[in-house]
Amino acid sequence: MAATDLTSTAPDTAGIHIVRVALEATAANAREIQLPEWARRVDLQFVQSDDSTDDSGKVASSGTDGSAIGSNAIRVAAGAVYTFRVSAGRAKGGGSLYVAASTASAYCIVCLQPE
Repeated sequence: MAATDLTSTAPDTAGIHIVRVALEATAANAREIQLPEWARRVDLQFVQSDDSTDDSGKVASSGTDGSAIGSNAIRVAAGAVYTFRVSAGRAKGGGSLYVAASTASAYCIVCLQPE
């Protein structure tokens, strides 16, 4: 699968942007998510393909889309929401993060906020 490009998204009227990103068909393979420049806070949660069962996953700042996620990753427990701030000094285009779920064909719910 190709990277998920969120660089042209904008916050909605509530000031956020939420998207459900389909992950790789192979468990633990990374999906690149390209962030918009305006995003300063990112919330992530993993769910299984039935969209009602929580899943666990990993988040990394580097990787290769479609390949196994590396060992330099943060583990996110099933049911947890992982939140982090993104530097305003990023390169044009917003930069990327890499996510992978513990089960095949899962989803990552991504919530972007300007602050």
